[in-house]
Amino acid sequence: MKHLFLVVWGLLCLQWVHSRSDDRTNCKPFTASFCQGVGYTTTLHPTGVQGYSLQQIGQIVETACSPHVAKLMCRIVVPECSSEDDNRLKPCRALCVQVKADCESTLRAKWLSWPTKLRCETLPESNCVGASSVISVTQTTPSACQPITVPFCKDMTYTETVLPRQETQDNIALTINRFNPLVTSGCSPHLKPFLCSVYVPECVSGKPRPPCRTLCEHARSSCGAQMRSLSLEWPEALKCEAFTTESCEHAPVISVSQAPSAACQPITVPLCKDLHYTETVLPEQETQDDIRLEIHQFYPLVNVRCSSHLKPLLCSVYVPECLSGKPRPPCRTLCEKAKSGCEPLMNKFGIAWPEKLKCTAFTTESCEHYGVSSSGGVCEPITIPMCQGLSYNQTLIPNLLGHTSQREAFTKMSFFNSMVQTVCSVDIRAFLCRVYAPQCEAGQAQWPCRSFCEKARRDCEGLMSNFGISWPEELQCSSFPEEMCISEEKRPKMLNAEDVAAKLEAGGYSVHGKALTLSTARLLLSLMDADQSGDLDVVEFFKLERFVGAIRREYVESYGSRNQPSVTENQMKKALVAREFHLDDETFRVLWQEYRSEGGINYDKYVAALTKLQILKDRFKAHLLNLPCDCQVASFTMNQFMKTAIV
Repeated sequence: MKHLFLVVWGLLCLQWVHSRSDDRTNCKPFTASFCQGVGYTTTLHPTGVQGYSLQQIGQIVETACSPHVAKLMCRIVVPECSSEDDNRLKPCRALCVQVKADCESTLRAKWLSWPTKLRCETLPESNCVGASSVISVTQTTPSACQPITVPFCKDMTYTETVLPRQETQDNIALTINRFNPLVTSGCSPHLKPFLCSVYVPECVSGKPRPPCRTLCEHARSSCGAQMRSLSLEWPEALKCEAFTTESCEHAPVISVSQAPSAACQPITVPLCKDLHYTETVLPEQETQDDIRLEIHQFYPLVNVRCSSHLKPLLCSVYVPECLSGKPRPPCRTLCEKAKSGCEPLMNKFGIAWPEKLKCTAFTTESCEHYGVSSSGGVCEPITIPMCQGLSYNQTLIPNLLGHTSQREAFTKMSFFNSMVQTVCSVDIRAFLCRVYAPQCEAGQAQWPCRSFCEKARRDCEGLMSNFGISWPEELQCSSFPEEMCISEEKRPKMLNAEDVAAKLEAGGYSVHGKALTLSTARLLLSLMDADQSGDLDVVEFFKLERFVGAIRREYVESYGSRNQPSVTENQMKKALVAREFHLDDETFRVLWQEYRSEGGINYDKYVAALTKLQILKDRFKAHLLNLPCDCQVASFTMNQFMKTAIV
């Protein structure tokens, strides 16, 4: 009967669309779930301020990378009514700087970037919303508290609520009744008080008390598992990450016979700082410094890559994910995969598999969370360079062609590398990656569709034949399915100069904290913009990263040890000769004067100078290809071309 209740509730939930209206002339309710509970509900920009992506902002807020990330992002993207003209409702510059510093490593680990348009220096320094601000601005008269009449919530510890205009308790009663089967099933004693705190919140001086994030997490952790067993998802409108912990001290105390929860803490162990979760919980008296020393003994095994599953296993054991103050248990299947790959190597050196990592001590209940299917397939992070930066980042080995490691898959697909970067369309890269490094979800590989294969082949096969290469037999399109498959890769966002500068900064292409400037990013875009579209696709940006990475590595190794890192005049001459830029004295002098600053040429100007010379060199070569004869041009011609362009 309990499952019947849940099924009925799930069918009703699928049809449910929750919306609230506000009849004020300009202010409208925003629907972004990640901004619920930030202290206001209406904005002039319900779909987001122009220039920002609600999806991107939502992904950033959901990382919970800073306790104030929702406050900052929401007040920027869906600003409170009047905040465009009233600094007192805008976030402070100091708040922005704090959140950006808190989130830098987390965003990089999750392949997210700081919004290009959000520049902290443009925000006010005073009379604004800070980390602990209480806004005291006369906006609208507080709504009147009203007695709770919704039957579902009449036995709460509070008796009065406050609702948005035009919302009635009769409407709320209809909405909240859809959850009755789930509450009746008894999946969690926290569910009912949480639902009431969302739909009929306690009225405090005419204002609604925001829901408690911890209460939500308790309800979701218990009821979410039952819902998933029936192929139902926790409602988007009740996403726990959208709520804060500020009101949790007022949340009802639920008497449940459980051990007291410990406090979640940010992960500081270096090996585990790039995981999909950022907080852990440890036993009393244990510190992450102790764990760092203990886990360090496994570094050699992680570095030799005896198993791609070893690192996630170690982290799940030593710094487990924190869920409402409780550790998520390790997965037995993940342990068995890591053990089968690494134990033979350990035995060669007379080392036994550690007792603390005994696989039989773990369960399979948490395996779905670690990307493990019931058949034993285990998702792992993509390490093939050409397949990083797509719309997914987890793959499955063996892959669709039976390769037993990503290293083998990379070797097999390497002959495509030059074609992907030169003659073929972006579709061939996406298709190849979905075959050699297929997308993995819950331990299952997602196949590309036959139509996806046919499009990639159509765009590339003719060009391949010009090089005497035929379409590989193992990639025959007839072997791919027509249903229950990936029909095409989501088109990656094209990058303009601002995007390039932001992604390079987020990717760590800085020196001593100094990132490349927008003017240098424009030069780099011009160099890599093969189709002269004014922006870059993922393949072009991949080539740009390699170009910048090589220059940065040379700069750091050769010139970065000085107190004020810079390139001297003699060093610059040698660097240009090494790249076969043979400039005469006059040309070099003009170039040097253009890019030098006090002490020499800094990192940003060094990248800009080399990029400009490479652009000129590529233009000259393109001119040679257009000559109506098969001839050699004297070397001084290129030097003269450089001199004309620079001097």
